Amino acid sequence: MATSIPPNPTSHTVISLLGKLNDTDPDFRFMALNDLIAVFANAKNDMLHHDYNTAARTIDHVVKALDDQNGEVQNQAIKCDPTLIFLSPRSLGPLVAKTPTNLIAPLIEKLTTLKLQNSVDNSVPALALRNVIEALPRPQPGQAATKEVIEAYTSISRVLMPRLLGRTSQAAKASGSVRLPPAGQGIIQDDALVNADAVDVIIEVVKCFGTMLSPQDEVQALQDVILGLLDNQKATSAVRKKAVIALSILAVHLQDDQLIAFLNRAVAVLKNPKTDPVTQRLYLTIMGSMARSIPHRFGKHIGDVVQLTLAFLAEEDLQSHLEEIGEGDDVGLEFSEVREAALLALEAYLASCPSEMRPYTDETIAASLRYLKYDPNYAMDEDEDMEEEEEEEEEEDDFGDDDEFEAGAGFDDDDDASWKARRCAAKALHTLVSTRSNGDLLDSGVLYGQIAPPLVKRFDEREENVRLEVISTLSLLVRKTGEGIIPEFLLDVTQSPQTQSRKRRRQSSGVSATARSDGNGLVSPTAEKIPSTGPRADLAKITPQLVKASTKLLKGKSIPTKQAIMNLLDDLILVQQGGLSDHLDQIFDLVIDAAKTNAASNTSTSLSGSGGAASATPSTLRVAALKLLSDVAKTHSSSLLQPYLTKMVSGVVSAADDRFYKISSQAIETVEEIGKAITPPRSQKTAQKYKSELSKLYDVAVERATAVDADAEVRQKAIHALGTLLARTSDGEGATLLSAEKRNKGLSIIADRLKNETTRLAAVRAVEEIAAHPSPNFDPDWARDVTLELSAQVRKANRALRASSIQALKHLLVSATGQQALDKATLENLIEALLPIIANTDAQLHGPTFRILTSLVKVDAKYVVDPKFDAAICDYVQQNVVNAVLSPLLDLIAQIGQSGAGEELMTRMLKDVGVSGDPSTVGKVIGTLLVASGGTGGVDINSFITEAETAEDKARGSLALSVLGEAALRLGPKSPLKPEIFTKHFGDEYDKFSLTAAMALGRAAAGNAQVYLPVILQSFQNAGAKQYLLLQSIKEILLQKTNISDFAQPIWDCLLEASQGEDNKAVCAECVGRLAVVDPETFIPKLDKLLGNPTPAVRGIAVQALRYTFADSGDKFDTVLQNYLISMLTSILQDPDMDIRRLAMSTFTSAANNKPDMVLGHLNKLMPFVLGESTVKPELIREVMMGPFKIMVDDGLELRKGAYESLYALMEIAMPRISIIELYDRIIAGLKDDNDIRAMSNLMLSKLAVIDPQETQRRLDTIAEAFRATLSTKLKENSVKQEYEKQEEAARSVLRTTLLLSDKLKGSVGSGQCQVWSAYVDWVNKDFDRQLRQLREENDKIGHKYA
Repeated sequence: MATSIPPNPTSHTVISLLGKLNDTDPDFRFMALNDLIAVFANAKNDMLHHDYNTAARTIDHVVKALDDQNGEVQNQAIKCDPTLIFLSPRSLGPLVAKTPTNLIAPLIEKLTTLKLQNSVDNSVPALALRNVIEALPRPQPGQAATKEVIEAYTSISRVLMPRLLGRTSQAAKASGSVRLPPAGQGIIQDDALVNADAVDVIIEVVKCFGTMLSPQDEVQALQDVILGLLDNQKATSAVRKKAVIALSILAVHLQDDQLIAFLNRAVAVLKNPKTDPVTQRLYLTIMGSMARSIPHRFGKHIGDVVQLTLAFLAEEDLQSHLEEIGEGDDVGLEFSEVREAALLALEAYLASCPSEMRPYTDETIAASLRYLKYDPNYAMDEDEDMEEEEEEEEEEDDFGDDDEFEAGAGFDDDDDASWKARRCAAKALHTLVSTRSNGDLLDSGVLYGQIAPPLVKRFDEREENVRLEVISTLSLLVRKTGEGIIPEFLLDVTQSPQTQSRKRRRQSSGVSATARSDGNGLVSPTAEKIPSTGPRADLAKITPQLVKASTKLLKGKSIPTKQAIMNLLDDLILVQQGGLSDHLDQIFDLVIDAAKTNAASNTSTSLSGSGGAASATPSTLRVAALKLLSDVAKTHSSSLLQPYLTKMVSGVVSAADDRFYKISSQAIETVEEIGKAITPPRSQKTAQKYKSELSKLYDVAVERATAVDADAEVRQKAIHALGTLLARTSDGEGATLLSAEKRNKGLSIIADRLKNETTRLAAVRAVEEIAAHPSPNFDPDWARDVTLELSAQVRKANRALRASSIQALKHLLVSATGQQALDKATLENLIEALLPIIANTDAQLHGPTFRILTSLVKVDAKYVVDPKFDAAICDYVQQNVVNAVLSPLLDLIAQIGQSGAGEELMTRMLKDVGVSGDPSTVGKVIGTLLVASGGTGGVDINSFITEAETAEDKARGSLALSVLGEAALRLGPKSPLKPEIFTKHFGDEYDKFSLTAAMALGRAAAGNAQVYLPVILQSFQNAGAKQYLLLQSIKEILLQKTNISDFAQPIWDCLLEASQGEDNKAVCAECVGRLAVVDPETFIPKLDKLLGNPTPAVRGIAVQALRYTFADSGDKFDTVLQNYLISMLTSILQDPDMDIRRLAMSTFTSAANNKPDMVLGHLNKLMPFVLGESTVKPELIREVMMGPFKIMVDDGLELRKGAYESLYALMEIAMPRISIIELYDRIIAGLKDDNDIRAMSNLMLSKLAVIDPQETQRRLDTIAEAFRATLSTKLKENSVKQEYEKQEEAARSVLRTTLLLSDKLKGSVGSGQCQVWSAYVDWVNKDFDRQLRQLREENDKIGHKYA
């Protein structure tokens, strides 16, 4: 039947279709309904608003179609195409939007009283009602209800609610003057009509109109109806489950007294010994569901509920149950189901209310462990300790062949549901480890003392779902143990130098160069010293038992179990940075076998468990085995690998050729790690034994790097592995491991791959690897070709490619062979490519670029240093030069001067640059060039002395002094300059000219301390106002790290004396800190003593001085500092003076950032001070008069800001060591604090949404309340402009965080959960649409797209 619907349908179009709904042909009725949907979708909203008769007829016909008279059509539609039955309910949604509001109530009435005569599907009326309710206009949070919303709610309240409740509510009676008909029997009360879809109607009503329901009438009545369903013995299991969902959604709208009343009722029902197990299970499920739905409110009343839940898991009940089973009573199924529900509820409490569950930690652990081993159908002696069990297990040689143990032939007993209780117990422990480890139960030893041993013991679990959950829980515990540890060997060269530098900065500068070389595999990793106490020590103690139990599982046939064990062992290795040296013989052959092609069958196993093998297949198992082999090779000595090397190489090589790219890619990574392990210097003097294995690794790397059918990722990793192998066999013993022919072939492959777009980045990094070797081995022709190609890559728009190319060029051209390859054409090409980099604003590329140019100047200074070159340097010097780039820039300038090519550059510096740049930077450049040129640059030092004394322009005088200071520093004792040349320019005011003179004096003194320092110290006696300038000179001396041991004590005394001046405190503090770095044995104890000085000002200087010691220090300083640091921090964080505690916060943060190895292990002692200072202290809030107004002043605000700044910084460097629960409590409090603290809390939330999305999701409702309060703030009419700007910025910060949270947690918030957050998001999207669009546009510009 062909139909034609006009683009702008009218009521006449509807009338023409209504007649076809009565046609005898079911096809016509079907198409008529289909056309009606199209009409309603395309027509204007008010199409039927003014045609009452047509609207009423349409409703009658559509409702009639719900019970079509043609039974054959209905049956065929249900069997083959259920569209006819379900098309009518779907028609109702669009119909409601076009229907006059006064017809909504009759429509609902018709649907609630509809009695199906012909339909075999009783859910059709309920489905239709859901569509109607969903299509009605609903209230928006934060907005007054519109007329349409009120009318829609009135229809629901007056017509639908009485049919749901079986009575007319008070709200319905009061909502109109028209007398209502008797409600009749409720839909839910009619046993014949009760189905899951009928309960869905209640759920839809609460979701759409929950905020408008009368709390004391309709909400309470709906709760009573739902509870009646739970008590209705005739209700099906599906109906009861839906009722549980409905109750959890309704809980959001319960008032506190209603919530308490319901909880009391639930407690009473659960306490009643006559309550049947099914009801017990339902109420326990409701408790867990409510905990997830309203965690904040539920947590306030959790006490009785938890105790009752734990009572179901008591030891007495379990023993009684076991005795009944022993006597032959069949009570296993009901008992297991109730305990399963209790354990699930317990897990929900732990996940949703972790703070409130703290008092019940011991009982929770005991109950979970009790049911972790609950297996009434498996005879075992529960009183056996682990050691006795291990002795018995040693005799069970056929464990791996036990068919009953294998997943494929599991325990076949349909009535045994005890495994569900064991799985839920393991899940509860998993949640406990997840929420209570960091800074809590992990540090206190509870997790390893009470939980880990039983978990290892349960590795022999016969049900695979449970076994996977047990392994997953132990894996999580191991990973939590290693969080916060940044092992040096993980900082590998596969990362870009920029990535490495950031991670290195987080570590103590005291890490030795030997230790850092581990990252490139330059030395064999040695067994790390395990701490005597703490989580890592506990893990080391349990490792032998864990490995032994894992070995037995690896001998089995279950793929998911073996993969989970592989992942667990991998976590163990990474956390302990080795740790399996004594156990490799037990697991190595099993792991290698798993990595081979024939190790697994062709079948795949897919499980929905959370044991880390949810989609375990033979392929994923091989990937896990290969990764484990890679990490073993990375973290263990090469001598330990020797017995297994041949077999390991064979397995890895075969895996590298696999067609599945993930297997091949991981195999190539393993090839690279094995190659590092068997080549010098890790295999010093023993590498010849591995020559044949190395050849195989080389061949597979070459084959994969050149294979046209290989995945791009595989080829890229193969190229990098090839570069590593070529670099490690460059000189000495390594050079004999590869023939010249193979080496040349490998080099040519890498050079060729540089020209391919998909592999060029990997090839550039391979070149860097080869060139960075201390003694690179390549010929000049290859170097010339590669240099030309790299210079072309520098011009590309891809920043990662540019940065890697510059790093590769730097290493390549530092080597003698690389410099030999530089002919005129190559030099010209390089100069053309590099000079634009200098003009670029990317400062990270400037340093290596200057290093390259220094190498080029060494090769041919006359050719390189031309007018273009000089102009580029002059332009650059006039910019703001960062300190990190200044050193390589000065090295370049010195090389130019030494090469005799600096005269033209000197002329341009003086003429074109002069005072237009920063005098300090320009002076250092000119001073360096002056000394390096040796007087051949066209000017001499006397010219600048004259300029400094005679210049009328202070800018020119400042430049001359800066030049003299740099020249004196570089000349050292040969300098003809006297201190008076600088001191005569000291003025009584601290202007720029005087400060320049002071800094120049300091740099000159650093070059000749024996001459300058006595003069400076003598000048302190009568310096007066000039004392500050002399302090700047001393600071500059200390920055140069000159040997001043003869003057250290006099300087210390002068600093303490000068610190009494208010202007001098900051610079004195920095000087004291620098002096402590110079001579730590002498001055660290003195600094420690200053922290106990009774004068607050002195203590404040000492605190700031301590902070200055952290950034630039070495091994000698760290050795002394580690004996004092924690006691110092503890002392200053609890200083009685509030200002000193504020300084202590930044000092503590700096210590954690720069000395993590000293601080992070003691965070449990230091964090309480920080958390305590982040709370609002009412005693520090006072009222002051400001003119005629009274305002509140918080004296503790600045200290509180400092505490939040410390928390924010610690999230970056020590997040795994901080209790996430306590941290989130402070963040939530910060969202309601001062504007600056709110902004900081929003930033912390943004990070936590990524770091811990689960905890963030649990806190969403509380976050929404705080955000809504900020956005709803209304300023007074007489507020000033600054207050409006501050409020606008606070709103933008909240909206920005809201967008990020919505984006990161999209899809993770389930139905019925976080309803306060969902309502808040709806409100924000409605009321702040314009601001949200602006924020999205701003983030689109920087490459971040919000959902």
